[in-house]
Amino acid sequence: MKKGKIFNTVKFIFSSIFSLVLMFSAVLVTVLNAYKPVVKAYINQEFIGYFSTQQHFDEVYNELVIEKQNIDTDVKVYLESEPTFETSYVRDSLLEKQNIYTNLRSQIKTEYTIYNVVVDNENKMTFANQDEADKYSENLKSQVKKIDVKVKQEKMSEVKEFTTYEQAESITKDIVGKNNDISNSNNEVATSTQNIALQENGIWPTKAHYISSPYGWRWGTIHTGTDIAGRAGDPIYAYKSGVVTYSGWAKSYGNIVKIDHGKGISTWYAHNSKLLVKAGQKVTQGQTIALMGSTGFSTGNHLHFEVRINGIHVNSYPYIQGK
Repeated sequence: MKKGKIFNTVKFIFSSIFSLVLMFSAVLVTVLNAYKPVVKAYINQEFIGYFSTQQHFDEVYNELVIEKQNIDTDVKVYLESEPTFETSYVRDSLLEKQNIYTNLRSQIKTEYTIYNVVVDNENKMTFANQDEADKYSENLKSQVKKIDVKVKQEKMSEVKEFTTYEQAESITKDIVGKNNDISNSNNEVATSTQNIALQENGIWPTKAHYISSPYGWRWGTIHTGTDIAGRAGDPIYAYKSGVVTYSGWAKSYGNIVKIDHGKGISTWYAHNSKLLVKAGQKVTQGQTIALMGSTGFSTGNHLHFEVRINGIHVNSYPYIQGK
């Protein structure tokens, strides 16, 4: 009898333990099904949200970085401090309700670099990249002699409205027009006799006679000379006697010769295939100074003939008309 009671007692104990294990397992399964292991993310001690893993946090952050870079590929995107994480368990419903993208987006800092074209200490244009700013800056410098043009870099936390292509062309045209009007007005008396002398004594600068592009505005910028199309190797003549001030390469002009005729008058001969004179050399009217070509920014063989009065380009066609 005693052995039977002991056996029953042991059986009851094991049965109770087994039942408790089953109940605990059921509770544990229920809890695990209702709660998920997560990491709590903080930035500057501010709670951002629950993420499944730290890698999940990185994935969301990288998505937001790409979002910013779609606006400007050169933008600097960063967090002011490194995120910290804590392990935790939360209900699925809570995970569904949170907005980790909005919370994390509010912590992301951006730094945009913009480029301002500053004319005589006044900001005239704003571009997203330096190449565009340099393009319009150099364009202004080449067309207006006495003008202070700089490209200034600036850091912004938000995207600024940029100058459109059409606006930039209009601004450039307006600045060039106003400055040339002032220069022409100031030099009107001084240059009138020079212009007459230039017209009376000059010669046609090449044997070709087809005007392929006149002086004036074209393609959103000013064409500073008269283009005379011909064949490669056609001789280029000195318009008047003078001294060669430059003979060499000059970016968009290609191979160019510049001659000073005195009294503020100079002529430029661009896009040559070969240069036949050197800086400092005296040349006589009609002397062959170069051979026609298509160097620099050119679409075919031609002479770009330019007349400058006191350093300012003027319409060169009247000086060769009828020659």
